[in-house]
Amino acid sequence: MAWGERLMAMAINIDNDNKIIHRTVAGDLYTERSLQLVRELGMAVNSHKGFNVLMDMRETETKPEMLDLMQIASACAQLGSDFDSKIAFLIPNTEERIRFAQLFKACMEAQGFEFRPFFDYDAAMEWLSKQE
Repeated sequence: MAWGERLMAMAINIDNDNKIIHRTVAGDLYTERSLQLVRELGMAVNSHKGFNVLMDMRETETKPEMLDLMQIASACAQLGSDFDSKIAFLIPNTEERIRFAQLFKACMEAQGFEFRPFFDYDAAMEWLSKQE
């Protein structure tokens, strides 16, 4: 049951075959909602050690400030102090979201995460599935 398992009634899917935690998010994405997503993903990550994370953010609208990005990245670091897996975000291919993703990538890397933004689902899955 690759994408069918639900975790605590959240819209988080667990792909046991590829060891990927997948979450699709739509709508407006503000700092508080982002922090809630981090908490939910933290629970999934804690119960699925060694799994990578794929966040599909292509249907979201967001414009957080740089301070918010650091706050979100810091929250990730607090929840996953022993997390050493990859995190991929699928984002819309727009200039604004590319800039946002580059800033967020810098914040996540500063917290010790291996993070990459993607526009293409298959490219993200290939990166997450690659053993290094």
